[in-house]
Amino acid sequence: MTSYKARNIEYKELLKVNDWFIKVYTITKHDTFNDAKFYEDVKLQIPKWITLKNGFNHNHNNIGFLILHMGTEGIFSLINWWVGDNMLNTHIFKTDYNQPISFDKISSNGLAPCVWELEIINHERLAWTNHVLKKAPQPDFESYLKSSFSKTL
Repeated sequence: MTSYKARNIEYKELLKVNDWFIKVYTITKHDTFNDAKFYEDVKLQIPKWITLKNGFNHNHNNIGFLILHMGTEGIFSLINWWVGDNMLNTHIFKTDYNQPISFDKISSNGLAPCVWELEIINHERLAWTNHVLKKAPQPDFESYLKSSFSKTL
């Protein structure tokens, strides 16, 4: 076990992908998330990822968030969106540093987000609760999409 070290979490942008809005965050154990090629490659994966199903596969609002995490074992990509109003759908992919265009799905074996990724998920949970769930039946999706999080933790 290694000691906890702070990592940089940065909100990057709001992407429009087909009829979806995806908020993009990066996390890195390095000074900066400095892999522009990977970033562009992962954007090409999003249209495929947002069609993935799950066991619940309930209604959603075509709004989600993507976490890209440069970790020790590789780069993790977590695509997330809210389903059934209050449940989070998450698919996790891992890319090895030596195979930067391979996205291997690893979430089907029980793996869940790590402590740094959970910081972003917590921010998104609070934003979704405050701007969407508490505003029903007139949710404020625009305010949710404007709410972002950047920090070193």
